[in-house]
Amino acid sequence: MADPVLEIDGLDVTYGKTQALDDVSLRVEEGETVGVIGPNGAGKTTLFDTLSGIKEYEGSIKLFGEELSELSKRDIVDRGLVHCSEEHDLFPFFSVHENLLMGAYPRDDQEAARETIDWVYELFPRLDERREQDAETLSGGEQQMLAIGRALVSDPKLLILDEPTLGLAPVIIDDLDDTFEQLKREGITILIAEQNTTFAMRHAERLYLLETGEITLEGPAAELREDDYVRDAYIGVT
Repeated sequence: MADPVLEIDGLDVTYGKTQALDDVSLRVEEGETVGVIGPNGAGKTTLFDTLSGIKEYEGSIKLFGEELSELSKRDIVDRGLVHCSEEHDLFPFFSVHENLLMGAYPRDDQEAARETIDWVYELFPRLDERREQDAETLSGGEQQMLAIGRALVSDPKLLILDEPTLGLAPVIIDDLDDTFEQLKREGITILIAEQNTTFAMRHAERLYLLETGEITLEGPAAELREDDYVRDAYIGVT
């Protein structure tokens, strides 16, 4: 049986004397959408930063069977892990199209990258309308679309999205709903962190509940949707 795309076992991350992540374990199989839900400050961003090689850790993180601690940040990207942070990390004075071209930079096959850019414009028609517009002048929702689009141009084998709905208007979240369904049809493997539990439940096959740095619940999204604690504490909270 093939290795999971991502397998985390007993992950500990500390900031000085503060335990940010405590004995966290999770896995992501190829083609899955997996969600990490939980409140602000639970450790979701720390988890994703660690996966990108930014934070030191104890425990095990395996990406396609390779221990992450043995890989450089560049190696992690080369293996196909693409991190779309909640800060978007766009080039503000570059146009929409130039930002997408930057996503293509790591790829060897530039013709395939150009085809992916065309696909991103189909996926996000608003970006097509604004392709010559500087990224800093876009709305928050458009910047999120651009950040996701640039990540897709990099041809991710594992796309990790940190709070993609944060601060977005409901109409933009509706657009992202359609986008996620398309990405799932394309078979893209996704790990998503969300405070918006309802959004995560709509798209993830499996969910992990992260609270104060620990996984307190896990299971199929349909099961967690019926869990009394999750329903009372999180469903409907955005």
